[in-house]
Amino acid sequence: MFNRYVDVLSNLPEYSKNVFRSNYFSWLLNQCKGWGKFSYGLLFFNFILQVFSLIQSFQVAPLQSILSFIGGNLSVACVIGISNRSGIQGWAGALSAICIASVGFMAGNFATAWEQIGYLLFLDIFCILDPKWNDNIQAEKFENAREWIYYISFFAVAWGIIYYIFSMTSDPRVFLDSLNLAMAITGSLLELNRKREQYFVWTISSVFTIALWIQTMLQGDGNFALIFSYGVFFLNDMYAFFSSRGWFKTTI
Repeated sequence: MFNRYVDVLSNLPEYSKNVFRSNYFSWLLNQCKGWGKFSYGLLFFNFILQVFSLIQSFQVAPLQSILSFIGGNLSVACVIGISNRSGIQGWAGALSAICIASVGFMAGNFATAWEQIGYLLFLDIFCILDPKWNDNIQAEKFENAREWIYYISFFAVAWGIIYYIFSMTSDPRVFLDSLNLAMAITGSLLELNRKREQYFVWTISSVFTIALWIQTMLQGDGNFALIFSYGVFFLNDMYAFFSSRGWFKTTI
């Protein structure tokens, strides 16, 4: 399960050469080429929405607005990069995680902030060091109903523990906030085990994250930026479910 982590950490000097090379930035730029029209359309659509959010909220909370704008754009670039198996996903994910975590701490969504830090430490950094991190991955279906029970039970226990921990903080939205972190941990476990059913978790997670940031905005602690970006995630999920090249018609 953790072989890729062990490999990168054991050979860190060698993997660091993937970053410290003369043509690295031109290589990164080329990673943004050759995507499908739908991917570029989502990027542009999200950018327009993010500009609207920035204009709408800048005078009230300039720093949070700028961080949300950057995080909202880069997080969508990361997800679309993953869909296109692009090496840009590492940097886009890392920078967006820093921005969204900062916004999460400012808004009091502490569980969501730590979720982003987890992505940064255990996914984005490794994707940067190893551009082929997601290559040659074959997704597997659950073999029986017991696997559903196992992961649902894991989610329930994780949510209970996370809710208890963050209920001792000043988190004003601990129900949805802890729910999102528990779903992220469950989805990550499914991803580590290369289970195709992870995509149900990520799609449902997008819906609850949208609900969290809507509640955050209504309570005066946020803006439209992350609502828009997670809405785009959901559109991307729907495309992946139902397109001819989607998750359930091909392997990943």
